[in-house]
Amino acid sequence: MKEVKKFVYIALVAGGMLGSFISCDYLDVSKELSENLTLEQVFNNPGYTKRWQANIYNCIPNYSEMGKEATTGFTGIWNLMSGQVVANTTAVGTQMLTGFNSSNASFHRWATLYKYIRQGFIFLDNAKDYMGSEQDVSYISKKDMDRLKAETKFLIAYSYFSLFELYGPVPLITEIEDPENKTIDYPRASVDEIVNYIDRLLQEVLDSNALPETLFTESASGSLDYEHNNDRYNLKEIVRPTKVTVLALRAKLWVYAASPLFNGGYGEALQLTNKDGKHLFPDEDKTKWNTAKTHLETLFTFAEAKGHKLYYSKPGSNGLPDPNLSVYELFQYYNDEILWANGNNSYRIVGNDMERRTCPRGANGFCNIGLYQEGVDAFFTKNGLTIEEDPEYNEDGFGNLTNVCSSTLHNDKHIFNMYHNREPRFYNTVTYEGRSWHLPISGKAEYGSYFSKGGDSDNSSQDHPKAGYLLYKFKNRTLLDTGNNVKTWARPWILFRLADFYLYYAEVCNEINPSDPKIIEYIDKIRDRAGIPGYKELKDNGIKNIVGDYEAQKIAIRRERMVELFAEGNYYFDIHRWMSCLDENGEDQPYVRTGMDLNSRAAKFNSSKIPTEFYDEVGEGSYYNRVVVEKRVWNKEMLLYPVPYDEIQKSNLLVQNPLWN
Repeated sequence: MKEVKKFVYIALVAGGMLGSFISCDYLDVSKELSENLTLEQVFNNPGYTKRWQANIYNCIPNYSEMGKEATTGFTGIWNLMSGQVVANTTAVGTQMLTGFNSSNASFHRWATLYKYIRQGFIFLDNAKDYMGSEQDVSYISKKDMDRLKAETKFLIAYSYFSLFELYGPVPLITEIEDPENKTIDYPRASVDEIVNYIDRLLQEVLDSNALPETLFTESASGSLDYEHNNDRYNLKEIVRPTKVTVLALRAKLWVYAASPLFNGGYGEALQLTNKDGKHLFPDEDKTKWNTAKTHLETLFTFAEAKGHKLYYSKPGSNGLPDPNLSVYELFQYYNDEILWANGNNSYRIVGNDMERRTCPRGANGFCNIGLYQEGVDAFFTKNGLTIEEDPEYNEDGFGNLTNVCSSTLHNDKHIFNMYHNREPRFYNTVTYEGRSWHLPISGKAEYGSYFSKGGDSDNSSQDHPKAGYLLYKFKNRTLLDTGNNVKTWARPWILFRLADFYLYYAEVCNEINPSDPKIIEYIDKIRDRAGIPGYKELKDNGIKNIVGDYEAQKIAIRRERMVELFAEGNYYFDIHRWMSCLDENGEDQPYVRTGMDLNSRAAKFNSSKIPTEFYDEVGEGSYYNRVVVEKRVWNKEMLLYPVPYDEIQKSNLLVQNPLWN
């Protein structure tokens, strides 16, 4: 490591002075501790030392927040950018309608993550072996300090991965530069260099044996997952990485490294070179899928032996878990499926943030974050088939439908057949026309969410769902912002969970050998929990057979990921690493998102917005008609996010991502 200057604030001052160089962002250090403190003062004080290290955790995004005006790439704006989620109040939609270029792209991670990477290296370079004596309240033992250092290495690795998944290969900076060096400049490393460096850091963390294996406590064996006993886990350390977390990130890293975008599939990227002629993207190397498979199996062997497993609800009177509860409770409690989670969740309290934005106006909500028709159509029927495949699916009429998410199992009236006989994950994710709320609303016994003209949440106000659907996933069914109802429900936001990695494993096995029976086995693990027939069952019953068919299995895996992980922050990065967004959009074609016709009526409403008469019309001229909501700009260069324009301008060595100006 190069020697860092004695005074931390020099880095801040120098950062402003070095405006003509790329390094100014890398030299930035958090102001929280830097003002008038020397490094010696910081790292001779146990409290300051811990605060310095804790600040690095800000590299972790909050994907639960999808509604605020985002100015960085650390929120759930990627759910919106992917076309899964739509919000009526953010600039994301406007940007995707008009397009963006390298100079006005808004949602960057670049400067912020390099700041935390630098802060991490300063910590590793200056933190002592231990601090104080055992009698001191602020004592940091060698064991505790070793853990802090291992966590810091993990956070540096995670920060580089977060840069990599968005921008592709980036400058690899592993030294603490002298802020007075006015010639600092860095070229981009290659994909393989970035991947191998992250991998080495993670191996160093594993070799240190400084992290706990899991967050399970000694009392975990005395309770069952569905009993929701928080004593099973050390929740005071919820966001701190464990060995399982490290193994998970390593497996995910290699899945990305093997994927087409980073592994020879992007022709223009193969031509991208640094200014010295060095190629940044590798030719295809199919053995990377084998490496990914090895790391996934290592994760499963270790995590499952320690007690990690898919979450299932408490068995009912039939002796079986209830799929509707399983897919709901998964997000309401810390549970054995979670490999890493953040305690920061924007659904925590009524009256604010995501909880209010996903409630209809009649339930005191802002009612402005939802999903498009394409998301609605992606969910399977109760028979485990797509809506295109299932002969029982129809969009011809209406009928009463029990709301399985309602505390009273309310019998909802005159519900469009499109929403009947769908899978549990659909009902846990989508609020559609006429659906009752999960708790009775005072004075409105027959309350339903109505987005059609004249309804309680129609487009007469900006606070309405743009496509006729509200996002229901993640909501707690005991919360209601009226009367004496529960107003707060703290729960984790899941960063890594086992189902995600089971689907990675199915994908990897399919790329290596489409005949591998583990492909269907691991997809079906997810479908079983969701309460729909697996592909083995569909084959055995002569209904549908994808077994051994590479293309059919690939399509099934990708659809399962979209449905299972809906709005969790993965989809943008999945469709880019697969390059499947080219399949839908073409290379330079706008892509269309549709919804119901909000300018048409579905019912006649009284003054309390309760329907007094339903209309039976379907199709053109009715509410129940697919209409174009948005035509979004798509250009092939969007496969990779542009390197910030000002960074390119400041550097003599940086090159821009393919096709960006």
